[in-house]
Amino acid sequence: MSKKPLLSEMTLREKIGQTALGRPSCKGYLDLEHYPYGGLWSLGNLDQNVMNMADRSTGKQVTTLKQWGEFIAEINKNTKYPILQAMDCTAGIRGCFSETEHIIDCCALGATASEELSYEAGMLRARLIRSVGSRWIWCPEIDRAARRDALMLGRQYSDDPELVLKMSIAEMKGTHAAGVASTVKHFPGMDRIEYRDPHVSENMIFLSYEKWKKEQGYMFQRMFDEGMDTVMIAHRAFPAYDPTRYNDRYLPASVSHRIVTDLLKGEMGFKGVAITDGIEMRSLVTMFDGDMNRVYVEAIKAGNDMVLGVRDNYFDAIEQAVLSGEIPESRIDDACQRVLDLKEKYGLFDDDYTPINEDVEVINADLRAFNEKVAKKALSLVCNKRGLLPLKADNIKHVTIIYSGHDETGSGGVYDSLETMKQAFEKRGATVLLRRALEDRLGDTSEIDELAANTDLLVYAGYLMRYAPEGANSFFDKEVMTFHYALCAGAEKSVGIGLGSPYMYYDFYSAFPTFINAYNPYPETQEAVVAAMYGEIPFEGGEPFGLIPEEVVNAMAEHGATL
Repeated sequence: MSKKPLLSEMTLREKIGQTALGRPSCKGYLDLEHYPYGGLWSLGNLDQNVMNMADRSTGKQVTTLKQWGEFIAEINKNTKYPILQAMDCTAGIRGCFSETEHIIDCCALGATASEELSYEAGMLRARLIRSVGSRWIWCPEIDRAARRDALMLGRQYSDDPELVLKMSIAEMKGTHAAGVASTVKHFPGMDRIEYRDPHVSENMIFLSYEKWKKEQGYMFQRMFDEGMDTVMIAHRAFPAYDPTRYNDRYLPASVSHRIVTDLLKGEMGFKGVAITDGIEMRSLVTMFDGDMNRVYVEAIKAGNDMVLGVRDNYFDAIEQAVLSGEIPESRIDDACQRVLDLKEKYGLFDDDYTPINEDVEVINADLRAFNEKVAKKALSLVCNKRGLLPLKADNIKHVTIIYSGHDETGSGGVYDSLETMKQAFEKRGATVLLRRALEDRLGDTSEIDELAANTDLLVYAGYLMRYAPEGANSFFDKEVMTFHYALCAGAEKSVGIGLGSPYMYYDFYSAFPTFINAYNPYPETQEAVVAAMYGEIPFEGGEPFGLIPEEVVNAMAEHGATL
């Protein structure tokens, strides 16, 4: 393994390479002498052609950990300086590497309010990505939760800043203890108004600078002070701090010198690596009319030290900008040094460094045990107004589970997974009917009348989460029609279960006399939900997110009312 180089020993192109973090599909990884990438976005077998790494001889997508390991071994054989692999891992990496187990999401962990569990989650995430060769993880996420922001669902611990900080600091320490670099994102954060998705739309922070410092800025400062290694910069404008306009729009933070260099590195004193969010998001690229070379140059000029998701043309674009004098070589030197220091801190220049040195089967077993432990502590009993719970097995002979969700748009087979819940009821002596939604019968309630007459328990299981559906996070079409007819019959024997978004209760289930927030649809959670309904385990979870919108609470309080 090479020793950590001095800047004086590196060519300009090699120094530029340390700032480049590309996708596995980039051809430059097969020609590292000309395209000396410093990092790699570890996407594995993610089912999107633009992101997939192809086998150089057959063109087949990589689908196994073994093939990925061979790819990484070849890269490390052909590179002059070790490549830093990095990846998202909020809920595990199963979407990229199907041989791995999921890890229970941050929302459920927030319901436990346990620093110990968050620390353990940080360690497990770190071990998980080490099993595929990574040493850099892009979490925790401390953006202030916005109720209508579907993109962040399940990625945040809470909408309570102090709980977010407590859990995020513990997670970071667990990650570091396992030998992996952590990242806080997405600087400069969010406000409680913005809900648009920066992948497809312009994005902004609508706070004054003073309010930002109190609501979001201090959270980032705390993470930096506690030892955070890296920060991811959002494609989100913050006009109160940088009112610069380009093409009739405010500059996103990721291309704002005032935000990245003056605020982050200057006022806040951040000394680590600043990396952009995925550089091809429309909120940024459309500002520059799709000119990616210009996007790359502006990102480096702003003060970012690595650019995430670049293509091979990045090298020529940045090199030409340096040679023309548009980018000072000192800017490249600063970025390169920060990246080299990060690599050194996490052992990439050690004599015994090997990219993949964790047994995924051992980690999978630990993940399953962890998920079961968290699932039992995270369940929240929101209401039990008619004393339906705990159930008595002798009284529950027939159960009907009615599901509302959007599996066909990407939720990952949640309806099929409800076989776990069905079997859990069956183990306790019940027969179970599992079905999708209630039909729209134009005011005819005969369907729910019949179901209520022939069942002892009606379970309305709902699933909404980021990307399920893609875009706005809501039930629609046949999925929402269930709520037209729910409770027309059998209200006294009906229970709602939220298997995703913590906001479903107020938005759809607030009329239900019994409701459980379970936060995710994983098998461990489904097993725990049924056990808790029978009183076999307690409902221990809190409510990490406000059940009722803050503006509603305030409006009601103005005339002395409550919900």
